[in-house]
Amino acid sequence: MNVSELARQLRTTREELLAKLPELGFDIGGRAIKVDNQVAERIRQAWSQSQRKERIVAKMQVQQERAEAVANRETLGREIAIPDKITVSQLAEKLGQGVPHLIGYLMKNGIMASLNQQIDFDTATLVAEDYGFKVTRAQPAELTETEASQNELRNLKQEIASDKDAVLRPPVVVVMGHVDHGKTTLLDAIRQTNVVAGEAGGITQHIGAYQVEEKGRRITFLDTPGHEAFKAMRARGGQVADVAILVVAADDGLKPQTLESINVIQKENLPFVVAINKIDKPGADIDKVKKELSEVNMVPEDWGGKTICVPVSAKQRLHIPELLDMVLLVADMEKFSANPNRDALGVIIESHIDRGEGPVATVLVTAGTLRNGDEVVIGDTFGKIKALKDWRGANTPAAAPATPVKILGLKSAPAVGDILRVEETTRSLRKQIKKNYRFGEAAEAGTEQKTVSEETTLPENVSQLTVIIKADVLGSLEALLPALKKLERQNVRIEMLKQGLGNITESDIALAESAGAVVYGFNVSLSAEARKVSYRSKVEIKTYKIIYELLDDVAARIKALVKTIVIEVPQGELVVLKVFKDSRAESIVGGRVNKAKISNKAKFRLLRNGEPIEEGKIIEIQQNRQSIDEAREGVECGFKVSGVRGIKEGDVLACYMEEERQGS
Repeated sequence: MNVSELARQLRTTREELLAKLPELGFDIGGRAIKVDNQVAERIRQAWSQSQRKERIVAKMQVQQERAEAVANRETLGREIAIPDKITVSQLAEKLGQGVPHLIGYLMKNGIMASLNQQIDFDTATLVAEDYGFKVTRAQPAELTETEASQNELRNLKQEIASDKDAVLRPPVVVVMGHVDHGKTTLLDAIRQTNVVAGEAGGITQHIGAYQVEEKGRRITFLDTPGHEAFKAMRARGGQVADVAILVVAADDGLKPQTLESINVIQKENLPFVVAINKIDKPGADIDKVKKELSEVNMVPEDWGGKTICVPVSAKQRLHIPELLDMVLLVADMEKFSANPNRDALGVIIESHIDRGEGPVATVLVTAGTLRNGDEVVIGDTFGKIKALKDWRGANTPAAAPATPVKILGLKSAPAVGDILRVEETTRSLRKQIKKNYRFGEAAEAGTEQKTVSEETTLPENVSQLTVIIKADVLGSLEALLPALKKLERQNVRIEMLKQGLGNITESDIALAESAGAVVYGFNVSLSAEARKVSYRSKVEIKTYKIIYELLDDVAARIKALVKTIVIEVPQGELVVLKVFKDSRAESIVGGRVNKAKISNKAKFRLLRNGEPIEEGKIIEIQQNRQSIDEAREGVECGFKVSGVRGIKEGDVLACYMEEERQGS
């Protein structure tokens, strides 16, 4: 065959071909014109293998550069500010570690600290540096609005407890725990009704307040949401309650929201009872739950500690009386009291705008007796009570301490967590409050809006998702906004063009159209006029009943805006000891795992004498004729692989996993 024709087939020049042939082991001379056909075929194979090797080497160099860039960026981002004193749970959150893991780490280093115990700055710095973080000292900050509200609630509790004319009142019990561990089902069992069927997806979206009677005594229950986004609502529930029931699923154990609930319980110094739920399920393991509780310094009574644990099955109605007995026992020991004859005080648990009733708020009366016709001041709003409704929705003339009621007659929707006080609203007080109205007209209540001209210029390489958020009640909006902010990435931000309460209106759609925004509604619908406009508008309008479905939609949009690159994460190496089958479709080899573990979905490069030859993928790993998910370092096992052939004994499969990371 003519050398020029061979070069054309290999897509190179004659000169380059002749220059490279000696490297491939062919010595035909620098001036050769023709080569034997058999030699030409061997040259084609060697050339193809050489080209493949060059591509693999180039790919490895690119991957190395990407990995270094990502590592540098992550190192720059791993800087945290720590105050002079910080609790173990707060430090765990900053480090992105589980609380039990961090407590175990501290114990290994001789530091015995519980979930809510504080450690000093120097200790926290040493721990954070061990986890690869750079630490700066946080400057003391002024109290946020939330912290100020929390302090006001604590002061209110102390004020009520110190009243000399106080008499015994029903205990207020908050039910807390992780999402889907059975809190609302437990309340159903206690009340013999079915509330969970009325909650979207069986997940509590708001705080519910109910009263039950057990052995002739009343108990007020608060049900808090377990989903991560409702952190503020759980904290609020803990602040207004007297006793907590911590619900832990026997088949699931302690989870992130369980630990957060424990944090609230310990922070508020609440007496509590642990209800180990779902004991009827096949995977239930009560001892495992007790062991996990012990790991966070909550040792059960039958293990020699002080934590009361009651195994229950809310679904099967098992051991519910025993749980209530324990709650009443705690209440008897604590002797909760309030003065029913003073001017009423209370805490706003929920508020919203009703189309027919106007501003509506749910209040838990903490002291005094709230009556129809009382004039009240709540934060930045006021009003005269036109109607009181109990938790069943029936009208009631008055509400005694520890009673939850809905109140009508306010001028605007109050903020959740605000203190209700019965006092006469003078003209000067009305004027002062009117200046500070938290919301405008009822149709646009709870709304904060930016004009399109207020939009800031985005930095280079930063994308933006513009949204309008409308929710049914203030608690939902309070949960949604920080949850959405958490979804932001380094190069993608969420712009809240407008946020408010009530149905999606025509003006919302017009604003979204001018700004290219997505309209999200949570537990709301479109007004009649907005529905007509939506048919001819190109604006995306998404309504949801379950909060995590809304957050998943936003997260998917954020992901689509993120520029990602594929990074190779190195795993172990397999030294080939025996080749059982050799074909490109499927090869079977046996070998020893070195350096680190290897996953059964990993990819690999075939190395011979340290040089990359081919690339392939692992299909299956077997040990003792059993399929396994990963092979640990030092073990010998069989690998079924694809994409390569010609594997020899002594070759090395350098394994890696591909991960998507945020690009620059």
